[in-house]
Amino acid sequence: MTREIGILTHSFADAYNGQTDKIYGGGLERYLYDLSKTIREMGWKPVIHQLSQSGPFRREIEDIEVIGYDCRDQDLVTVFNRMSSEAEGNLIYASFIWHPIQYKTASIGICHGINWDNPSLPTENKADVARNIQGALRQLKRIVSVDSHFLTFCRSVCTFSDPEQIVLLPNAVDTQEFIPQERIQKDSNRVHILYPRRISIERGIIPMMLATDRLLAAYPQVTIEFVGELIEDSLLTKTFRLWLDAHPYRDRIHYQAYTFGQMVQAYQRADIAVIPTIFSEGTSYSCLEALSCGVPIVSSNVGGLNDLIIDGYNGLLVTPTEDRLFEAIRTLIENLEIRRQIGANARATAKAFDKRIWKAKWTRILSEYVS
Repeated sequence: MTREIGILTHSFADAYNGQTDKIYGGGLERYLYDLSKTIREMGWKPVIHQLSQSGPFRREIEDIEVIGYDCRDQDLVTVFNRMSSEAEGNLIYASFIWHPIQYKTASIGICHGINWDNPSLPTENKADVARNIQGALRQLKRIVSVDSHFLTFCRSVCTFSDPEQIVLLPNAVDTQEFIPQERIQKDSNRVHILYPRRISIERGIIPMMLATDRLLAAYPQVTIEFVGELIEDSLLTKTFRLWLDAHPYRDRIHYQAYTFGQMVQAYQRADIAVIPTIFSEGTSYSCLEALSCGVPIVSSNVGGLNDLIIDGYNGLLVTPTEDRLFEAIRTLIENLEIRRQIGANARATAKAFDKRIWKAKWTRILSEYVS
């Protein structure tokens, strides 16, 4: 009988928009897709259990069984704990690790980046997070962290005796798929800027929109492309669409949501990539993919981005404000030689985060866990 590995998460299939026959286009979902492939290649069966804003469902997506638990008008932690009690086999808790979850003993947890680093979050909420993380450390066998910030957080505010209980394993990129591409440009002055993020508050869409206003007004040779998922009917999505439709430089702004497989072409067309996260960030897939394609990056100094970007070497690292983003992007627009040098260093950096390294380490973690 095939061993079942249950993966518990708040999102995988797109239950936000009622399209539960496809994977939602975010970093968490990409991670779980790759992890499921690794599990299947080891001869086991991955089953993803997720919260659903579209009612309960059960289906297969690309050979992965996905079970959705209705969380409409319900307490999310209560529903997550119900998933935990009903899921079979060995379990991997792939999100909600900062909540008071009732874990099955000796399971594995994953922290995809701390999301309580929002400066406006009340101090009592942050104190609750510390208590909940301590509870996770008490119950889980291992916690895999995608960046060093969670590890430092735990060492600072929690107590645990095993120094290897938290495994630092950054996100990864397929450096053989995401490769630089030389382009013959009719207009050597043209600069194409890419925002490869979800349209969401935490991913810095507001400061990016404000910086876009100034950039397009100052540089007629600049085009800016927004690529990433959005949640229909949300106030932020409506605001973004209104801004887009009414913009005086609408002809130089583009929006499109690409599939995972199409993203490499978006990076290869870009002269600059911007990762303006304001909170809740791990070792960003977007950042890694842009690095691997040799694209110079302007990145905020938030979360796991500090593990990836060395300021002035493979990107420019700034505070995520409109002014700092504008100044850094302007520097790259006006200096082609700096763009080329940073782009070359970006590609070299990405090789240390190759997906084959990630897969080998996860294979070892899973083998030890199941045995």
